[in-house]
Order: sequence, then structure tokens, then C-alpha cells
Amino acid sequence: MEIMTFNIDKDRRNLVDDKQNFSIDFHNSKYNWLQARQYEESMRQVEVHVVHENGSPVDLTGMNPVFEGWLPEGLYRIIDAKHSVMIDAQNGIFRFDFPAPAFQVAGSYKQAFFRLMKDGMSVTTLEFSLDVMADKVISGLVPSDYITPFEDLYGKLQDYITKANGDFDTAMAQWKKDVANLITDLNADVSGINLTITEIKTQLSSLEDKIKADNLLTKADLEKYFSDFKAEIQSGLDEINDFNESIKNLSITDIAGGIPDYMMNTLNSAQVGIDKSKFNLIFATDYHYDIGTDYNPDNIDVPDATIREVWESGLRKVLNATSLSNADAVVFNGDNIDQPMVKDIPLEKKMMLKELHDFLLTATSSAEMPAFILKGNHDVNYNHKVAEMNLTSVITDKEWSQVYDKVAPDYGEKRNDGANYFYKDFDNKKVRLIGLDTYDLPETTNDDGSMKYNRFNTSGLQQAQLNWLANTALQVPKGTTVVISMHHPIDGTLATAPDVTKVINHDVLMQIINDFVAGKSNSISGKVSDVPVKIDYTFKGAGTIAALLSGHFHTDGNVVKNGINFIQTRCSLGSGDNVMGDKRIKEYIGTPLEDAFDIVTIDTTAKTINLKRVGAGSEDARYATRHFNY
Repeated sequence: MEIMTFNIDKDRRNLVDDKQNFSIDFHNSKYNWLQARQYEESMRQVEVHVVHENGSPVDLTGMNPVFEGWLPEGLYRIIDAKHSVMIDAQNGIFRFDFPAPAFQVAGSYKQAFFRLMKDGMSVTTLEFSLDVMADKVISGLVPSDYITPFEDLYGKLQDYITKANGDFDTAMAQWKKDVANLITDLNADVSGINLTITEIKTQLSSLEDKIKADNLLTKADLEKYFSDFKAEIQSGLDEINDFNESIKNLSITDIAGGIPDYMMNTLNSAQVGIDKSKFNLIFATDYHYDIGTDYNPDNIDVPDATIREVWESGLRKVLNATSLSNADAVVFNGDNIDQPMVKDIPLEKKMMLKELHDFLLTATSSAEMPAFILKGNHDVNYNHKVAEMNLTSVITDKEWSQVYDKVAPDYGEKRNDGANYFYKDFDNKKVRLIGLDTYDLPETTNDDGSMKYNRFNTSGLQQAQLNWLANTALQVPKGTTVVISMHHPIDGTLATAPDVTKVINHDVLMQIINDFVAGKSNSISGKVSDVPVKIDYTFKGAGTIAALLSGHFHTDGNVVKNGINFIQTRCSLGSGDNVMGDKRIKEYIGTPLEDAFDIVTIDTTAKTINLKRVGAGSEDARYATRHFNY
């Protein structure tokens, strides 16, 4: 068995000069190499060692090695995620057993390497020389692409036929379902779908010939079945092609018809009124975007269609906030989506994940400035009408981060190991924007599998986030003004919880904020033993906070504590003072008052912060413009 060693930090080769013909010159090199005869199978193996520059092994724990190759004639490819065997993951060693399709064409591979996959991310080794010597004695394989996910599925079809006991239609129906699922799984890669469908057609043709030859069914039955099935495949291909064409012409700003005409004057006026010499943040909260709901908590006397329109309009209203391109950033401050409810029954988690994906995509794709999305208590599929929730029904922190990382661009913000909190510096304005996750709680379960902490009615912060806040995010350059955004306000400011188990470690958060402003050092601990916190920190000199911005309670408000501004903004949903509780909802829909968000302007010279309301509240002198000193 050949032994190959790849140094992923040190290995290098020159770029290929002729990119069109793409030929790597392995002549007189010390590169890894492998030779095989056409049609060899399984017994041609290599042992692969992956090391760092200093010779230490790369830990391959949790990784899946994938062989990727471009066959000698340059027409077909091999993508094999099935034939690797992990020998010693911690010491970077695996074995790869080459399948017969890897040796179907004689000659030198144009490109061959291993891709190491983990959690949707990958790193590749350098290419190795792979030569396939001709076998003129026998002939076996017909050249084709070899992609193991599809090959496995095709193998299932043959198993179905063998095990179906003559019930061919039932077996094929199951296989068709698996094909549909595979295509759904591949829908992020349209070229992969088209390749899969092409392979299906090729394999069906081959199978059809074999079944005819073996007389497994009557010719008439077979021809009728395959005629119908091929028509369905072609219909699916046509649908994908139509989808591709529509995607080319689709703009994210066309969501639900785009920004309606009745909003234009309001938004244009807001855009022109932004003073770009100052720091401007679009602060938008509690959109509660929901699809397919009939939830009407206060039984407002409006048609069901209007209730649905209120919830569904959250996605369209995102475009109002992101259209104000003169601002420096926009924050969607939590409760961006809502738990889908039909007749008080929560719908599946996958609907929530789709809503989250669509909200993130709309917000980040339509904004011409950095767009950040924070987590609220409604964003994680907890439901106050369901007593017990478990890890299979909620959106976990990891799942939230995976959707965020997949959709949202990197705006240069700093995050703590991919966490759901961040800070972003705007150096030219001398402002640091911090976003906190106020539903950062352990995902531990009780003995019955239910979640110990229900994030619908409990807000909290853990050790890692609070330590990051004190010792990283609030360690700001001299002369920097801080503004903090969070969904749930700090306990004791704009809200007061009945006990510390509903606002876990809020007291620690408040102490860190106060010490930052005072320029103090401290060592503090939390009061809830199940979510332990112990933090030591030092602030050298008094810090400056313009405001802590929050939402959650769907009402406007503000209070000053220890010289710090705590400011709250009403919800975008229904734009009322309290979700559906505002009877004026019937008057708001279809007017500029159906939305509500603030343009937060910070003047670091005058040390003032102004909030100008766009939408509901702009007609009220108390909230049309709010002015604070800091």
C-alpha cells in the first residue's frame, strides 16, 4: 500500500500557465504519486498522512476525506466521499480505497487531490500524480462521472427491485421519493441538480434495457411506466431551468412587491435628513415575520386576511430600513421572526429556519451598509403555549450561527468564536457598535429531555459573553463612543423581572456597564449557580456610552440610570404600542404608519444622541424626535 504525506502548510506548486488545457507538470518532482491498471477495484489503496509545516499531525477528528479527480481525457470527474477509512484521526492518518470508476480511463489524471470536509467547510491537499495504465486484455467500465451520493441512490433502486417481490410500482415509487429528496438536498448547487438528472436519465436507460432483456416486466408495462417517469423527470428539469432564469432576473428588493408607493415620501425625507458627518444607525426591532399564521392574540376585529398580512409584511418592511443608504449601519434587534401558529398549534422547526434564512438574506442583501441581526426570544422557536421544548424542536445556537454564516456577509465585525454577539468599529466616526445576545443560556435538558431554560420567558448571558464584553468589546481606544444594542433591556432599567431566574446575570451585565463608565476595576460573580459567572476586569479611565438600545416590550420608552441612557423602541409588527393590542392597526395598514423604526444619530463632538422616528410614532411629539445628552 502506497503511503502519501501532505504538508498542508508547506506544500506548494507553481500556477498552471495554460489554464484552458490545464496540465500539471510532475516531471522530476518529489510529489506524491500513484499508478494503477485500468479496472482495478478496492485493492488499490493509499495510506494518507496529513501534517503541519513543523511535521506535527493535523487532527482529522470529525473530518470526512473526499477524493476529487479530473479524469485523463478531461470530460469526466470523480467525487468520492465514501471510500475513505479513518485509521488514526488524531495523528492525521486515513486510508483511501480507490473504487473501480477511478480507473475507467487510461492516462494521467489532469488533477487529483483530497478534500477534507468538516461542518460544511473544507481544506484541500496538494495534487498528486495519478496514472492509469491501459488494460488491452479486458474492457469493463464505460467512462462517466462518478459521484458517490447518486451512485448510492442508484444502488438502492436495484435493491428495491430485488426486494419488491414483483411489486415494481411500489419499489419505484420509493426510489422516486429518494431521488426527490436528493435533489432537494442538492438545491444549493443547480449544476449539481442538472448533473444528477442527466445521470438519472442515463442510468434509467441502462436499467430499462436490462429489465427488458431479463423479462422482469411485460414490455408494455415497462414502456408505460418509464414514459410517465421520464416525463416527470423532464418536467422537473424544465422547472429548474425556469427557476434559474427567474433567479437571474430577481432582485431582493422585489420581495412582496418591494417598497410600496405610500412609503416613498417618508423614506425619501428620512434619507435626505441623515447628516453623514455624524454616526447614524438604523435601529429596527420586533418585525415578527411569520408565514402561514392565523394567530390573533387579542381577537382584533379585522378580517383574517388582514391579520395574516400584518405578520407576513415583516419581510417586506425590512426593505424600508435597508433603503436608507446614507446611514452607517442597520441593526435588526431581535424577534425578527415568529413561531408559526395555526389554530394555536406551533408548526415545524423547519418553517422557522426558512423564515430565519429569508429574513437574514433579505436584510443583508438589500442593505448598502453593514446589516446586523440579533436574536430575540421569538427567534428560536420556543413557544409559550408549549410547556416542554427539546433540542430537536428549538433553533439551537449552533443552527442560528450556521444560517447566519451561510447568508450574512462579513462586515469586519469581531465575534467571539462565531457567537451571536459582536462589535464593529466605525473608526472615522470614533464609534464602536456592540450587539449582545440577551438569550444566551445553556442548552441543557431535564431528565425528560425538555429544555431546562425556556428562552421565550427567560433572558440571560453566560460567562463567555460577559467576559468577552468586559475584557474585549469594552476595551476601546481612547476617545471612542460606545453604543450597545440588545433585544431585552437590562433588568432594573426599562423592565423589572420578578426574580433573578428570569433575567439571569443581568446584574453582572449592569455592573460591567457601570464600571466601564466609571473606569473601575472589579471582580464579580453571578447569583444563579446553574449559570455560573466569575469575571475579573480592569478599565483604564472612564468610558463613554451614548446609549443602550432595546426592544422586546413593543413600546417606546427611556430612562437614565447612573448617567447612562437606556432607550427602547416600539415594534415594527403592526406598528402599534403593543403588537395587536393597538386598535389602530386597521388604520395603519397601507399607510406610512404600518412600520416603525428609528434613525439613531450620535454626535461625538457635542455628545448628543438623537432618535428620529420613521413610521408609527412620528405623528406623536413624544417619539417623533427624542434627544439625549451623554
